[in-house]
Amino acid sequence: MTAMLLSQPNQTMVPKIASFLGTIQQEGNVMFAVAAVVSATAPLFVLVMFFQRQIVSGLTAGAVKG
Repeated sequence: MTAMLLSQPNQTMVPKIASFLGTIQQEGNVMFAVAAVVSATAPLFVLVMFFQRQIVSGLTAGAVKG
């Protein structure tokens, strides 16, 4: 849906990764899609590992009533 609504430069990661695969799945295209998924998720994983204590404290502070 986002691929239809957004122009080519403004697309999010999901339509961009899906555009690597297209309708015909060739071995090279699948490798590019896997590389794109890894390069999109690796920085998020590093940030969560680095800020884990702050994320957990924020979640628990928001769960306390009163």
